[in-house]
Amino acid sequence: MSRALNSLSARILVASLLLVLIFIGSSGLYLERSHRLSIEAAEEERLQLQVLTLLAQADYERSLSMPLEMLEPRLNQASSGLYARVTGAGGQVLWQSRSALTVAAPWSGAPLAPGERRFARQDDLYRLDYQVIWETEDGTEVPLRFTVLESATAVDADLSTYRRHLLFWLGGSTLLLGLSLPVILFWALGPLRNLAGDIAAIERSEAEQLEGFYPVEVQPLTANLNRLLRGEQQRRERARNTLADLAHSLKTPLAVISSADPGRNDFPALVREQAARMQDIVDYQLQRGIGGGQTLLQTVDITTVVERLRHSLLKVYAQQQPVMEVCVEGHPAFRGDERDLLEMLGNLVDNACKYGAGRVRIEVRQTPQALEIAVEDNGPGIAPELRTAVRQRGTRADSQVPGQGIGLAVASDIATSYGGHLQIEDSPGLGGARLGLYFPT
Repeated sequence: MSRALNSLSARILVASLLLVLIFIGSSGLYLERSHRLSIEAAEEERLQLQVLTLLAQADYERSLSMPLEMLEPRLNQASSGLYARVTGAGGQVLWQSRSALTVAAPWSGAPLAPGERRFARQDDLYRLDYQVIWETEDGTEVPLRFTVLESATAVDADLSTYRRHLLFWLGGSTLLLGLSLPVILFWALGPLRNLAGDIAAIERSEAEQLEGFYPVEVQPLTANLNRLLRGEQQRRERARNTLADLAHSLKTPLAVISSADPGRNDFPALVREQAARMQDIVDYQLQRGIGGGQTLLQTVDITTVVERLRHSLLKVYAQQQPVMEVCVEGHPAFRGDERDLLEMLGNLVDNACKYGAGRVRIEVRQTPQALEIAVEDNGPGIAPELRTAVRQRGTRADSQVPGQGIGLAVASDIATSYGGHLQIEDSPGLGGARLGLYFPT
C-alpha cells in the first residue's frame, strides 16, 4: 500500500475517489432527508386539513354530535388507513370514526394547551393532535381534543422509491466520475510526463535544456533546472577551456627548453627558470578556472613584461631569427594581474612570430583616455571576413601552421574581463596584421 501511494497519480486518484464518495454520500443523505422532511410537511398539512374538516362538521350542545357520514370517505371505511377520534377533558372518547373501530391505534398522548397542535410519527402512523375549547350557547367552555392518524405506508413507499432513484443516479454519477478520474489525471499529469521525457533526453545528450511548454505550476521547477544545467555546462566549458589554455600557455616555456643547447653552462638555470614559469602558468590557469578575481589595484610595468617576453620568444624562434622591435612611449603601466598581461601579449607576439615573415613590432602607448598595446607583423595578415571568427576558440586563419586556434580567443576574453577589447587591423607599416589591445584608463 505504501509503495502504491508513493505514486503521485495514485495519491491524487485515491484522494479524489474518497472526496467523491464523501461528497456524493453526504449529498445523498442531505437530499433524502430534505425529501423526507418535505413529504412529512405535506403529510402534516393534510392531517391539519382533516382536523379542520372535523371541526366544521362537529356540533356541541349537551354532547358532541357528528354526522353519520363524514365528508372524508376513508373515515367511513374500516381499516382504511385514516382514523379520527375526539376526546374530552378526562380523556373519555366522545367520538371516533368508523374506520377506527377495528384498529388498535395509539390514541393516548401528552396534554396540550388550548389552541396547541402536535404532529409526530408513532410506529407506522402519522398523528396530529389539536386541542380546542368549545364554547356552548350557554357560555360553557368544553375542552375537546381532535386526533387524526394516517398510515405511513404511502409516505414510506414514496421515500423508498425516491431512495432507489437517488441511489441509481448518484451511484451512476459516482461510477462515471470514478471512470473519468484516471483519464483526467492522465491528461493533467501529461506535462510531468513530458518533463520526465525531456530530462531523459538531456541524459541521453539529445538536448541541452528543457525547452518544452510547461504549466505555470511547473515553470519554477523547469527554470531552476535550466539554470542548474546552464551552470553545469558553463563549469564543463570552463574546465575544458582551462585545460586548453593551460596546454597552450605551456607551449612557450617547453619550446624554450627544447630549443636550448643542453651543453651550455646556463642550461640548468634556464630549465629552472622555465620550470618556475610553468608553475606560475599552472597556478594562474587554475585560479582562472575557479573564477579567481583580478588584481585591479596592482600596477604592472609593461616595458619589463615586454622585454621578458621578447627574450623568451627569441629563444623559441631562434632558427627563424625574427627581428623584433619594441617601441614604448613613456612609462606605460597596466592596472591588473601581471600574468593576465603576459598571457595576452604572449599569445599576440607568438602569433606574430609564427605567422609573420620575420619582422615583429610591439608598440605601447598610453594616453589619458586609454592604454594601447599593438603587435604588428609582416605576414599575409588576416582577411576582414575572418577577423570576427578568429576570436572564437578553435578557429584559425591559416591551417597550414601548427596550432590550436585559441590564442586570440584567450587574449580577447582576458581583455574583455578588464573592460577592454581586441582589435584586428592591417599593419600600415609592415603590411601584415596589426592586433591591438585597448584598455580604458
